[in-house]
Amino acid sequence: MIPAPARSPIARLDGLRPARRALSIWLPALAPFPAPLWPLVSLLPVLDINGALAAALEAQRPFRAAPPIAGIFACDPFLRPADLAARLHRVGIREVVNAPTIQLFDGETAAELGSVGYRAEAEFRLLLRLAELGLEPLACVTSRAAADLALGLGLRRFLLHPGLTLPADPQAWWAELAGHVAIEGGEALLWRDESE
Repeated sequence: MIPAPARSPIARLDGLRPARRALSIWLPALAPFPAPLWPLVSLLPVLDINGALAAALEAQRPFRAAPPIAGIFACDPFLRPADLAARLHRVGIREVVNAPTIQLFDGETAAELGSVGYRAEAEFRLLLRLAELGLEPLACVTSRAAADLALGLGLRRFLLHPGLTLPADPQAWWAELAGHVAIEGGEALLWRDESE
């Protein structure tokens, strides 16, 4: 199974060709940092992922073609979906993804975050709410369990993220998870870090 062109995070849109921009996950909060640090920095509680996106959207003229994908922190308790959707519609962005995703945490950290509602299900439910507001959801998943949860909730497009450490055999990991998603009626897209 050959993956479709990969989607990758981008902090700045300046100078991007439309075809590249359409495959980019726009995360303006990452702009001050070098790309190799993005996977780690995006998980630290030092950034306002959604606040930076809102500010960038206010300064953005509408896209004539090939808008990027909006990366959102979907467990933000202060996020107002209707306001976000209105801002995205105003500039012509039609697609959202839960990136960075809470699924990158594991062990005790994941358990503690889950105890206060920060879990994959909350991310996926916010994507569904944004779909009700006219946006196309792209569910970022890191495992088969997350993919099954998203499928069970009704999501059908998936961004397969390998996590913070690459699987031993990335191609086998991709083939297995993408195959499972396809069998269940979903579409799988590949995540690629800019630092790769």
